[in-house]
Amino acid sequence: MRTKTQNKTGGVLVLVMVMVVVIGGLGAGLMQLSTGTGVEVSNAVNDAYAFWAADAGIERIRTIGQAKRKRFSVIPKPTGSGMLLGSNVLSGTTLQGSYAVTVLDDPSWDNSAHTLQKYIITSVGTSAWGRSRTITSRAMLLNYAGYMHASHSENGVNFATGDTLDGPIYTDDQLHIIGPAGPVFKQLVSSGASSVDYNGWTPTLAQFNAVWQGGLSLNAAPLDIQGQFGDHITDIQTESQSGGLDLEGGAAGDYNFTFFNTNSIGKFVYQKRPSGTLVTNTLSSLNGTIYVDGNVYVQGTVNGKVTLASRHAINIVSNIVYESASGTNIAPWTTGFNSTNVNDMLGLMAVDSVNVQGADSINIHASIMITAGGFNADNWNVNIGGDTINLFGGMSQYSRGKIGQNTTPFNGFHKNYKFDDRFASDAPPSFPPSIYQFSGWQ
Repeated sequence: MRTKTQNKTGGVLVLVMVMVVVIGGLGAGLMQLSTGTGVEVSNAVNDAYAFWAADAGIERIRTIGQAKRKRFSVIPKPTGSGMLLGSNVLSGTTLQGSYAVTVLDDPSWDNSAHTLQKYIITSVGTSAWGRSRTITSRAMLLNYAGYMHASHSENGVNFATGDTLDGPIYTDDQLHIIGPAGPVFKQLVSSGASSVDYNGWTPTLAQFNAVWQGGLSLNAAPLDIQGQFGDHITDIQTESQSGGLDLEGGAAGDYNFTFFNTNSIGKFVYQKRPSGTLVTNTLSSLNGTIYVDGNVYVQGTVNGKVTLASRHAINIVSNIVYESASGTNIAPWTTGFNSTNVNDMLGLMAVDSVNVQGADSINIHASIMITAGGFNADNWNVNIGGDTINLFGGMSQYSRGKIGQNTTPFNGFHKNYKFDDRFASDAPPSFPPSIYQFSGWQ
């Protein structure tokens, strides 16, 4: 009996030892699992800190770009010397990390050959414990020449039957439309308002599609034209002082300008009003900029590339057209017209207004910009027989001016606006950039 008891005691001891080993193993496994889970949680937290740091770098470079609205190659670094183009050009810290931002030219696009600028932005965020994450985004710097019609305020002015606009439209304000057929917009129209004012007219679906042929986008992000115009005329003034034509100081006053072509050479003659000396110059002798500290009266045929800026108003006396877009079968509204055959460019910039004089239909080849006022016709409220302003180019104005009046009979001018699609990626000399667009975040 004693032997059986001893055998049972030994068996229990073995069982206990096995259980101790099993439980110990489980405990060690649980401790290892707990440690591994803790490491994973720690890594996830550090990854989040790194991501937030990288995102902070992206947001900071975006904020700087939108505030300056210039090429990154001419925006100074917030601290230190140099510009915001290159590797690690912007750095900073967050609560639990840091970031370094690189801004490079988009390798698929030649920024040196286009006014439209494209960039690749890379932000590397690093947590305080050494984990890193990278965010990449694309940026495009657009130009005011890239709009057929842009405005901050529509000033209550209507688009009406007979108006045709073939180009991108962007306004911070509400659009005002008059039927029964309505105007025609051939490319995308963007408005910061939540609705369109149809002046009591309710278009059918077919009429709606006939008006908004390129689409309508409401509640669009603000173009932020307000406050962005202040330096633009001054920039042209500065450019004109170093290789352009600068008419200020003792030469300040109102001037007549007539552009013309002689033996395939682009020239212009200018004269201080009312009876100053006539001065002839060639466009090729300038850096592309002309600044006048007074009112300007302009007409003629442009053979070359130039931006004419006035501190006050520009008055379009008669047709102002491109040499390379004039004549049989090459005019902008001719069937088969191809803008790639056009090699001339004109920018007209004024502070107060750009005004169309006279009472006859007129052709204007230019991108027009008014920094404080709008585009007007002297005879906007006069019955002149329903003549038309044929604009090949684009227009940006702070507050939309008046060129016609929807009365019976119609007063003033109808609009026949055709976008110069070269301006989607190019612009007249020193024409100002408008806004950064960011995309491709990953």
